[in-house]
Amino acid sequence: MASAQHDFDPGKWGYSLANVAEILFPCLEAVPARTVVEVGAYKGELTAVLLEWAGRSGARVTAIEPKPPAELEELAARNPDLEVVRQTSHRALGEIDPPDAVIIDGDHNWWTLSEELRLLDERSPGAGLPLLMFHDVGWPHARRDTYYDPNGIPEEHRQPLAHETRLAPGNPGAADHGLPYEWAAACEGGPRNGVLTALEDFTAERPDLRLAVVPAFFGFAVLWRRDASFAAAVEEIVAPWDRNPLLERLEANRVHHLVAEHAESQRAHELRLRTAEQERILRSLLGSGAFALAERVSRVRQGGLPAFSKEEIRRALEGPGG
Repeated sequence: MASAQHDFDPGKWGYSLANVAEILFPCLEAVPARTVVEVGAYKGELTAVLLEWAGRSGARVTAIEPKPPAELEELAARNPDLEVVRQTSHRALGEIDPPDAVIIDGDHNWWTLSEELRLLDERSPGAGLPLLMFHDVGWPHARRDTYYDPNGIPEEHRQPLAHETRLAPGNPGAADHGLPYEWAAACEGGPRNGVLTALEDFTAERPDLRLAVVPAFFGFAVLWRRDASFAAAVEEIVAPWDRNPLLERLEANRVHHLVAEHAESQRAHELRLRTAEQERILRSLLGSGAFALAERVSRVRQGGLPAFSKEEIRRALEGPGG
């Protein structure tokens, strides 16, 4: 189980899969997994928790991250047993030995995930498909592609793009205020669009596979073969959470408040920028000879009481009690 510091992250986005540790780690132990591959380790938040678990279970952890951030590099330096594969997921999954379990939290788009699934399926014949776990199968990635680098996606598999866009639940296009994404599909929904769509397409004609979706912390999914030796144990762990309507309502509420808070922060930032620009202009007027002349002319025309003055500007800049 994860350590207490990883059990929750109040006030944050909740983007780490460490938030579902109470489901994820029992599933790994049910296999039992001795080799675990994490696709898309990013800064290593989950990787660190996986290493804690691996230290007790004797498992080996491999993190696939083509351009590891400094935090992941530092984690690897402190943990010699951690293998970091600095390749794309498609190249790495085509070369490494099939593991017991794979956790996929990489580039959140239909094509990338579909290829990852194809590679894992092809390299694991028979009942050998690893236990597969996925993040971001809920909003906003369930039915909308996002891309780290759109140029890495074949054009025929790339959705029409929106750049530096904001996404909000209930809005299938771009929102004025919402969570920011550098590259995302311009519209939500439709074929071959989104992470959950990729999973559903992969399993649509595969009665041998079982897909469970836990609607919490942007969505967590587990996929396994029904005839796997660990199938019954994983089913018992995951089934109570699978598409649980109470969790769905809680997650919708969480996302609503997360987006609203981010929108308010965005509006406050925009207000600070406008205020700073207004202050810059007012301070420039204080040192302006042209403004001083205009003040004197106004004083004459108004009979000694100017329509505007440097003193009024100073008081406005100092604020109440200044």
